[in-house]
Amino acid sequence: MVFYALVINSANEWNWRYVIAFASRAVADEWWRAVSTSTVSSFAINIRRVNPQFYIHNVIDAASSLTTTGVATQFLGKVFFTAAHDTNDHMVIPSLDFADHLSGNSFYIRSKASPYQYWYYPPHANNPTNAVYVSSTQRTRFHVRRAGSGTHGTVMIGSDGIVITLTTANLSINVNDSTGQVIVSPAPKSGLKFSDLLSQFAAGSTFNQGLNELLYTEDGEEWELA
Repeated sequence: MVFYALVINSANEWNWRYVIAFASRAVADEWWRAVSTSTVSSFAINIRRVNPQFYIHNVIDAASSLTTTGVATQFLGKVFFTAAHDTNDHMVIPSLDFADHLSGNSFYIRSKASPYQYWYYPPHANNPTNAVYVSSTQRTRFHVRRAGSGTHGTVMIGSDGIVITLTTANLSINVNDSTGQVIVSPAPKSGLKFSDLLSQFAAGSTFNQGLNELLYTEDGEEWELA
């Protein structure tokens, strides 16, 4: 689905004002990663992301990120800047309500197809196998962060290795290799990527009390952070 954002010149109100159309939200975050980590320091310094749908720039024109070697030329054809030439041009985009994918924040994890279904970790006393389930009546918050240090607050993209932990205990999402059942354990699942979180888990058969097993599988469902 096409994803829109605004970029405004922080120095004045009449030039370098754009509506940006991204091929998807994932492309928007990947473009931002390329810009913010570019070795062309003028782009990394002078373009700022305020939130997923609003950027500011100064000195450097954000649109030139698509044509400047070493910045984000790989996004030509996936990202389009449409200029608003003066303050009389109204810049209107669809406003979306969603969680920002910032590393280290806490989230609920819910089904995109059935947004009333959430990941749920029952209390250990009632859950001796440490299994994680899908529930339509209860939910558990998890911290999701990029693997490695010094990444708090960074926008996560699909290729990032991640760790998912309970907010209430130092236990991480892992998988029972023999059954595919999602569990929590002191050690996180090795090699888990952010794109896996969004697409490689599935609700299995009903367990009890309205809970469904949560399974790790290549043929998964779509999930989102909330």
